[in-house]
Parts: sequence; structure tokens; C-alpha cells
Amino acid sequence: MSRTQLWVNAYEISQMYGGAEEGGWFFDAGVPIWSKPGYCSCPEMYTHSDACPITHLVKEAEEFVEGLTSTGWDDQFISRDPEEPEHRGERVYGKTAVRIEEVVGRTYPDEWPHYE
Repeated sequence: MSRTQLWVNAYEISQMYGGAEEGGWFFDAGVPIWSKPGYCSCPEMYTHSDACPITHLVKEAEEFVEGLTSTGWDDQFISRDPEEPEHRGERVYGKTAVRIEEVVGRTYPDEWPHYE
């Protein structure tokens, strides 16, 4: 049975302003905050058994992300404007995502989208 190298990547996702067209539009931009490779022998690439190393890496990544949000990590994102949510250590959008991918985590999008 062949083994496939996959990556478990965790991303911090922000919402970026794309432009004023059509009343304003936004897009997601992600920055990798955690990334580890693992080898999988499961018959289907994105369905993993409990014994699969990828399953364990997903749990590890989720624990890492949970540790960031439960230990005051958000307090680092403070603006100078007391009226802005970031001043209080709150995320304006700041989602996280854990993904199984075929490549190491990388910032996205590769190119900023433009209005057509």
C-alpha cells in the first residue's frame, strides 16, 4: 500500500477590503500559523482512520489553535484607537481554520482579487 505525504495546516484568516464596487466587497486572506507533514496510507485521501497519523496531527493542530485563543493571544492585536474592537483585544474577523492539504501551508490568496 502506498503512502502519501499530506500536510496539516492551521491558518489565521482575516477579512480584507477589496474595493468600493457594488457597495463594497471583501475577501478572506489566510496566514499559516502551524504546519506539519504526515504520511497517510488510508485508501481515500481525505477520509482518515483513528490510527492514521493525519488524524493525530489534526487534533494537535486544533489543540494549538485552542491554546492561542484561550491564553490571551488575541490581546496582542491592539490598535491605538480606543473605539476599535482591536483595542479591547477582540478580533474584528480573525477566524482560524485547520486544513489537510497536499502542500505546506502558505499565505493566500497568491494574488489579491480585483473587481471585474
